[in-house]
Amino acid sequence: MAYFTPRIDASGIHMPTYEDRLQDLVSAYRSIFGQEAALTPEVPDYQLLSVFAKALDDTSALVLQAYNSRNPAYASGQALDLLLPQYGITRQTGETDAEVRKRMNAATAARGAFSMDSLEAAIREVPGVTQVLIRVNEEDTEMDGIPGHTIAACVNNGDLDRIAEAIWRKKPPGIGTSGTKSRTVTDERGNTHTVRFSRPVPVGIGFRAALRSYDGFDEAAVTAAIKETLFNYANALEIGAPINVPQLYGRIYQAAGSYASSFAITDLACTGAHGAEREKLVPEWNTKLTVPSLNDVAVIVD
Repeated sequence: MAYFTPRIDASGIHMPTYEDRLQDLVSAYRSIFGQEAALTPEVPDYQLLSVFAKALDDTSALVLQAYNSRNPAYASGQALDLLLPQYGITRQTGETDAEVRKRMNAATAARGAFSMDSLEAAIREVPGVTQVLIRVNEEDTEMDGIPGHTIAACVNNGDLDRIAEAIWRKKPPGIGTSGTKSRTVTDERGNTHTVRFSRPVPVGIGFRAALRSYDGFDEAAVTAAIKETLFNYANALEIGAPINVPQLYGRIYQAAGSYASSFAITDLACTGAHGAEREKLVPEWNTKLTVPSLNDVAVIVD
């Protein structure tokens, strides 16, 4: 997708991706310095453009957070309090955001309307749940391993029985559930039902960064910063989230702080069973990319 001006319309908020911003900056650069200008990931000017793109992407993330604060499933603190009158409730003394959302869900349960947001919010309210990704297959045939007319929830952490209860409470009648975990839920009439969902499948990966050092370079400090940055970045990814390798150039230079001008990244790759990926690694929807240890991040200095 090409770069476009961020906008909000009837269908919601629209933001260009990091890749869109980077390519727009690359195009602007070449319009100034010539179409033949060499801009590949190992070129310092390209790496500087990636820093600019990352800064713009961070600003977009802040705008998106502000926009989502109008959604009770994501709002917190005072932003959530401003939404509560719509549901006829107010925050009680000492009540947490999770407790407020639980009462809000109870207040709207009578409406009986299903939405992905309401199902996700109900699952996230289960203590210990850290990540949720939901897929709904509305077709007659299987799609991405999900049977037709079925909901597939992939949930990281949290009690299995309580997750099953949350799914049963929010899913539409007559819609099946799919997954590798199953629990039995008893309805208000005493009938039992099997609810299925999954845990994300961990996919171990690593990184390899090659650096060219200049005056003032501190190998121990820079290496430690790069390892910690890439390790924390990958392990904080959501279920099914991809890794955009060019985006990591900006993160590395920011993490290096005062040492950012003392080296250049000559190569950066995400490594693993897939080989060495230098562009974009897209996992299966129900998997989670993880870096097992700092030793899986290799930093090579020449």
